Amino acid sequence: MPDKLIHFVWLLPEPKDSNKHIRRMIQSEAAFVDEKIIFLQAEDYHLKVGKVEQPDLIIFYGSFYKPHFDPYCLISKIRQTWQTTYLSAWLTDDPYEFDSGYLLTGYLDFLFINDKNASRYYHSAKVHPLPLAAAMNLIDDRPPLAPEWDFVFCGVGFANRVEALTGLQSTLKQYSTLIIGSGWTEELKSSCFWLPSVPYEELLTIYQKSKIVLNFARNFDFCNTLYEIVSSTTAPRTFEVAALGIFQLVFFDKPEVYEYFSRDELITFSSKDEFDQLVKKYLSNAELRTEIAQKAQKRVLNQHLYRHRFQTLLTRVFSS
Repeated sequence: MPDKLIHFVWLLPEPKDSNKHIRRMIQSEAAFVDEKIIFLQAEDYHLKVGKVEQPDLIIFYGSFYKPHFDPYCLISKIRQTWQTTYLSAWLTDDPYEFDSGYLLTGYLDFLFINDKNASRYYHSAKVHPLPLAAAMNLIDDRPPLAPEWDFVFCGVGFANRVEALTGLQSTLKQYSTLIIGSGWTEELKSSCFWLPSVPYEELLTIYQKSKIVLNFARNFDFCNTLYEIVSSTTAPRTFEVAALGIFQLVFFDKPEVYEYFSRDELITFSSKDEFDQLVKKYLSNAELRTEIAQKAQKRVLNQHLYRHRFQTLLTRVFSS
């Protein structure tokens, strides 16, 4: 029987959540956690405080940027009603929204941050880095598919990504390259295949049909003016693609990526010349791509699923 009761509270209303696939991953992985985890919504959570069984821990998940409720009023009500419950948050958009959450250390017992570098700027022992991850349900019932694309990239065309892909354009246009997402220049859209968006399940199928998934982190701030923090931690898509067993080339702007993968599990590049060399090495060598991708997949399944993140979080809270 579980010893602890955990309330996992989504900060963003589900209809407004553009990352519903992450919700599904986290919920599926919670089944592998020893403690009992109940998922709830922040906007009506105040109606449940004091009327349901008291939890041992509350985890607010997501973003405090422009919340759809009064978080500080809710926290005050919880403190008054459930005085022995640990309060925590797992922030998922730092450092891009750092300014909206940096005061939370005065109200919560624990604060888990998706980005290691951003976590240092809270200047508090309550704060701990905790990156996002992947889930086993990504690979359930997914047989291998024959490749249809040489390169695939999915993401919004933020300025740093547009600059990076424009720099690789002379190479990419020689191959079957698909870019998915909004915000891309007409020049890039005309030199590659382009889709404005696809459902996440369809994206996974496209990834499975690609030889190489390109990986460029975003660099776009919503409220990050206090310290103008530079992100250091790899995004969840890196773990998700690796979990699928798909080979990826990662732009090397976050050296921290090698804290999660070894250099024979994930291949990075930092210039067009290096990219071109890697294309020559890997694009026509399916066996080598598969060997590397399987190593990365094994790493994720052993260390970087949401069940592992839950275990890290719960150990931190209940061993303190």
